[in-house]
Amino acid sequence: MTHAFLALACLALLAVIALQDYFYAPLRNETISAGLTGPYHVLLDIAYVPLAASMFTSFGGHWLMEVLGGVAAIALLGVAATNTAWRFFDKLTDGQHSLWHSRLTLVVFVTALLLQIPGDRGALWLLTALNVAIPGLCYAYFHFRKTNVDGTVIAASPAAEKLFVLGLSVWLIAWAL
Repeated sequence: MTHAFLALACLALLAVIALQDYFYAPLRNETISAGLTGPYHVLLDIAYVPLAASMFTSFGGHWLMEVLGGVAAIALLGVAATNTAWRFFDKLTDGQHSLWHSRLTLVVFVTALLLQIPGDRGALWLLTALNVAIPGLCYAYFHFRKTNVDGTVIAASPAAEKLFVLGLSVWLIAWAL
């Protein structure tokens, strides 16, 4: 049951990100975190909670995955809190909510990637490799391209971040099934 919860939580997160980008065009070229302060931020906040809960409960019997899943879950909740309640965290951190948000995002991404290593088996190794290669190539492509055909500046990190989250979610769903 907990594996199904993990798969559903991943699907819900991907659906919320897609819906936010669809209904609010300015988020399409922004990081996922920009959605935490956008007009539909409550949906993203809500999507983070079951994902974090499932990260705590889905890896029973795999002690290293349990530890990494727990760290990723706590950091994920911190990511949501530092952006959604940024005024509160600015007071706590002397105006440094953005720095803490970035640090916690890095913790989520690194621990989620490390989580894949003890969980990899069979074709999951390929998904892990693709989850590193595709966002990396995307980042490099947009970083060196700099502008769209119409001359507008391209931000490399939002597309790479969204591809990494997509790849990570696909990996978690595949692992859960």
